[in-house]
Amino acid sequence: MYLPDGDRDGEPFLRPLSLLSHDLTMNGAATARSGRRATSRVEGSKTILAGYTTMRDGIRGWGGRGLAAVLAGLVIVGMAVAQQPKPPGRARVRNQGGAPLKKARPEAADPLNPANARAVEKAAEKSAAGTYHFTFRLRSFDGTPLAASYYPSKLATGAAVVMLVHEGGRARKDFEDPVSDLKGKGLAEHLQQEGYAVLSLDLRGQGQNARRELTQGDRQQLAEDLQAAYIFLLDRHNRGDLNIAKLGVLGVGEGANLAAAWAYQPGAAVSTDGRASDLNGLILISPMPAGYGYALKSLVPSLAPRVPLALLAGAKDAPSKDTVEAVRGVVERVRLNRIELFPSSLHGYKLLRLEPKVSEAITRFLENSVKLRPTEWEPRYNLIPVTVSEIVTVRHKEPEKKPEAEKKAAEKKDDAEKKDDAEKKDDAEKKDRP
Repeated sequence: MYLPDGDRDGEPFLRPLSLLSHDLTMNGAATARSGRRATSRVEGSKTILAGYTTMRDGIRGWGGRGLAAVLAGLVIVGMAVAQQPKPPGRARVRNQGGAPLKKARPEAADPLNPANARAVEKAAEKSAAGTYHFTFRLRSFDGTPLAASYYPSKLATGAAVVMLVHEGGRARKDFEDPVSDLKGKGLAEHLQQEGYAVLSLDLRGQGQNARRELTQGDRQQLAEDLQAAYIFLLDRHNRGDLNIAKLGVLGVGEGANLAAAWAYQPGAAVSTDGRASDLNGLILISPMPAGYGYALKSLVPSLAPRVPLALLAGAKDAPSKDTVEAVRGVVERVRLNRIELFPSSLHGYKLLRLEPKVSEAITRFLENSVKLRPTEWEPRYNLIPVTVSEIVTVRHKEPEKKPEAEKKAAEKKDDAEKKDDAEKKDDAEKKDRP
């Protein structure tokens, strides 16, 4: 409810009833202090209204004077602030050299990138990834040192990764030796040039490790060596070298059985409890019926539905061919799985190096199952220490450009080498025949 309160700028001004009651109370108190009490209700109302009018006029006057004082104060304060000297400007943060500030990554305790190396040198190493690899000793869970080679990828966190497991009684050097249809490059270097990070290692008792005869009791430790290799790759993942969620494993001969046995075990390629395995592609070349004591026909039924498999063997290599055929029905139930038999009696690393189209089948399978896998990089929780030693950097040599005459001579030599490789293949097949 509102009551009229005179006019303001020619228009009636409405005073809220609650404020008017407040004013009435104030005037009543003032009238009591002066000792003048109206004898009639009309006279009292006139006195109240007269006092209210006087108070309103006073408020208007106080408001005008107060506003002027506030404005004057603001002007004085502004002038004072403007006259004060400006503080010295803070220098812009500058890059003191090395990797760009926003792209620099922590390299603490990284054995493959020593902390005392200059940042510029480390950036140059990163940009040159794909032209070198590291050799070193990786300690397994029981402290056994294992000779290994690591090929970093130029794709960093976008890189898929492949672990290579050699044939029984052989060494990781089989993946460094030139392959006939890879223009003289080894499988490891070829995969690196394709954008993969690659790890190969000599299994205990073999290769550049302390040689000894393996027993049945070593079979579980051999599988644990592969898990130790996975932990090394997990550490490289957290350092931004690769994406461990794009992991593929290739095993040859008895190494194929060992890789399958490791993948079969709970916790294989699992970074933390509750996560799925990072293994997303398993290639078995010339698998044996029971390599290292692991029967393939007992492992494949569990692996085939959950890990993409590729089984490659020579059609005339009876032990491997029969092993592959025994699991064909289980393997081919899954669309991504592959079985390929090549018209050859070559076995293991010989099949890999000398049989045409084997390397092509490997690259094609890895690309579909691992490389093109739509998985974003994310950091992983890992408290397992990784210990390496005896680190050596090996530079890859680029072929020198030759004059035209030398080029033709090189082509002729290359043709002769291909012919020689074909003869070696024939001789190897004759030797492998019973």
